[in-house]
Amino acid sequence: MRLPLPLLLGSLLLSSGCIVAETRPSRPHPRPPPPSRPVAMNYDEAVRRGFDQCRSRGYRCDLQEAKLTGNNVWKVKFRVDGRGEKGHLHLDYDAYSRNLIKVNDKVKDKGRDWDDDWDGPGRGKKKGHAHRDD
Repeated sequence: MRLPLPLLLGSLLLSSGCIVAETRPSRPHPRPPPPSRPVAMNYDEAVRRGFDQCRSRGYRCDLQEAKLTGNNVWKVKFRVDGRGEKGHLHLDYDAYSRNLIKVNDKVKDKGRDWDDDWDGPGRGKKKGHAHRDD
């Protein structure tokens, strides 16, 4: 009967060392950070995208203005010159999605003769002309 007594004492000693009790209350797990808001396009990116769009049309581009409006739209304006054309190119980009919203291409061919597109007398504004000049 000697065998069970040392076995009993050994198991009592080992089992008492295995019990762990936490005395501090556990802290709640930190919350994960909220999803990040998309970053708006900055001035340099808006100008770069504008130059890319202008050059893809075959124009030589001179930046006139780039500004962010209150409704998160970048308005980028260029003076353009190329292949006989001259004028302005206005581009609108959504600041967050970076999509091209609007293109206003005010470019005219400066190489045509003055009468190429003439299709007869018109009824435009006639400043300083008499009413019978119609």
